[in-house]
Amino acid sequence: MTGMTDMPAPGEQIDLLKLKEIRQRERINVYLYMDEEIAKTSNVADDVEKYRLIDMDFRPVLEIEDWLKNMQKHMKQIEGPGANIEKMLKEQPLSAEILEIGTMQTAVGPRGYIKALLPYLDEMEEMEVRKATGFK
Repeated sequence: MTGMTDMPAPGEQIDLLKLKEIRQRERINVYLYMDEEIAKTSNVADDVEKYRLIDMDFRPVLEIEDWLKNMQKHMKQIEGPGANIEKMLKEQPLSAEILEIGTMQTAVGPRGYIKALLPYLDEMEEMEVRKATGFK
């Protein structure tokens, strides 16, 4: 992971689209955790192995590209073929908390990674309500 530029620091909140851009630019993996307890007490490499055979809808951690594909699939089921997760994230940004930045051993050698925690679904709904008009 030498030469990484503009990397977020642990504890920082960072927009998901920015994380996706960092992933592509730095050629690293970005793991998004949906479960705070697992995220704060587990090891990324162990989690990737442990949950790899579980359906994406039920994993507590997904690589950001898988998370985006999965969210796109769900959006299309709800909104139809015109749904676009990246457009939605531009209009309603969602940030994740950076927990860790490191390197892990993969089948093709060492690979840099970022471990990040998404807000709980109820927190995301709360953010929606706060942004809605007509509410006090």
